[in-house]
Amino acid sequence: MPIPVKPCPYCDKLMWVKDESIEWVDENTIRFRCPHCQLLVRRRLVELGANAAGPIKPA
Repeated sequence: MPIPVKPCPYCDKLMWVKDESIEWVDENTIRFRCPHCQLLVRRRLVELGANAAGPIKPA
C-alpha cells in the first residue's frame, strides 16, 4: 500500500513515492528520498486514530 501523497518538508513539492524506494528505519518509521530535491525524508507512521494511514510493513 503506497504512502499518502504529502509535500516534501524541504522543497514543498508533492511526493509520490514508490514502494521499492521506502526504507524501514524501525517498525514505526520509514525514510526515502524526495524525487524532486533528492533529500532524505523521514516519516513516522500513525497506526491508531482518525489519522491512521500508511504502508503495511512486509512480513
